[in-house]
Amino acid sequence: MLKIRLLLVAVLPACIRASTFRPRNGLGYLPPGARTVSKHNSVLDVAVAASTPKLDESKCEFTLRGGDGDIVNADIPKANELVGAAFFTALQIVLNKVFRANKITFPAMLGCTILVFSSLVLAEIFFPGMGESAFQLLTPGSSLLAKWLPVMFVPGLAMLPLAPSIGSAVDVLKVLSLIILGFGFTMGSTAYLVLGMRTLQGQIETNPTVNNDGRAVTTAASSPPPKPFTEETLKFLLKGTVLTGAVSMAASRQNSGYATPIRTVFMFFGTVLMYVFGARFPPAITKIVHPLVTATAGTLLLTKLDATITGSSFKDILKTYKAGSLSPTKTGAGDLLLFLLGPAVGCLSIAMYSRKKILADNLPVVIAAMLCSSVGGLFGTAWYIRLLGVGASVMVRLSLLTRNVTTGLAIIITQMLEGDMAIAASVVVLTGIFAATVGRGLLDFFNIQDPVSRGLGMGAAGQGLGVAAIMPEKDAFPFAAINMVLTAICASALVSIPAVKKSLTDIVSAGL
Repeated sequence: MLKIRLLLVAVLPACIRASTFRPRNGLGYLPPGARTVSKHNSVLDVAVAASTPKLDESKCEFTLRGGDGDIVNADIPKANELVGAAFFTALQIVLNKVFRANKITFPAMLGCTILVFSSLVLAEIFFPGMGESAFQLLTPGSSLLAKWLPVMFVPGLAMLPLAPSIGSAVDVLKVLSLIILGFGFTMGSTAYLVLGMRTLQGQIETNPTVNNDGRAVTTAASSPPPKPFTEETLKFLLKGTVLTGAVSMAASRQNSGYATPIRTVFMFFGTVLMYVFGARFPPAITKIVHPLVTATAGTLLLTKLDATITGSSFKDILKTYKAGSLSPTKTGAGDLLLFLLGPAVGCLSIAMYSRKKILADNLPVVIAAMLCSSVGGLFGTAWYIRLLGVGASVMVRLSLLTRNVTTGLAIIITQMLEGDMAIAASVVVLTGIFAATVGRGLLDFFNIQDPVSRGLGMGAAGQGLGVAAIMPEKDAFPFAAINMVLTAICASALVSIPAVKKSLTDIVSAGL
């Protein structure tokens, strides 16, 4: 089974090379000196303009994007990326087995993040240079997994049609208000707390390097951003979806014993296809319609098409998308994506390590942000639910408390609270979509320019999707990643305390 799982990670993404931070004009790796200063005091690599004189081509690998048939598809992963991704996957599998054998309910994906980060730090302390070498070795694989992190949240949202009813239309609107207002409250309160503490410490830059109009200062000629995925990748996924879809539906109509595995391949191709399709939309559209929404809608449409052609019910086909098993004969495309979510979350440790010094220098504000987001998130949500009367039952109300906790631990916390996992996962994913869509803009609206405050605020409220959205801000991103992890850990620890669990239950059950 271990070999099968490793093979899935090595083969299934084989058509899709990823890189966490894409240069803006489509060029590949850059020589030293090609830099730009972002609006939020972050430094991002950008490509050297084509007109730059005396460019040493031996130091710059060019990978043109956008579908030039004479160039190798830039999305194809390289060997060092696959090696790094395989490491995180193998570690995730080992930790899963260890945790289950010892009846540890803590998610292995977060355990992987903590283990890798702490191991790199300790290795560098006791064996100078070892931690840095391991960091360089794992960085390409981390980039590969992080690039595809958003698509791994599709299963949680795609299963919404199977979730229990929240209540009336008014209850649904109340839940949506909780997602929107709750996100703004948690992110804003955490960011302002950190900003206040850092201001008192004298650590806020009063003159950020930006133009008078607020745009980033750049040393390279500006050009339209490239498509995040090549046209070749889109065409390959389209062909794969059509071919496997035809075979899958034919097998289903013939009641073949291989119908389920073939459908899994078909839906995996289809989900990734719809994500790439949505990600290639112009930025003006993706700011409003996140590619995850496009991927979810496309997945549900493919499910409906499959059900119509094969004569099955929509819900029966959707149930095979996430069967809750990794057995080759039972697993669904959603199960594979959720499996890959573990290594993708684990690779956040690399981004955290890349900013280890600045994290250590800001330890007090990191701890304050963790307490604000975890305690405030749980009890603030509980009181909002009580005051507005959100949900028609205690079970539904308890399922909403983990809105700002990353999916893995949100499910665990919901189990401890005796809520419904499907509702909890759906609320978490919807919050993540909202965070990815408007989070950075909302921080701008709050006039929060300090990267530490921005990162900790986003990590407090945005979960994986919000953290992925703030990746371009290289100084803010590690803080977002670490606060996402710490918020989840602290919230889990709090709910495991009987007195805290009883207090939350008492708050939300009032009035029912």
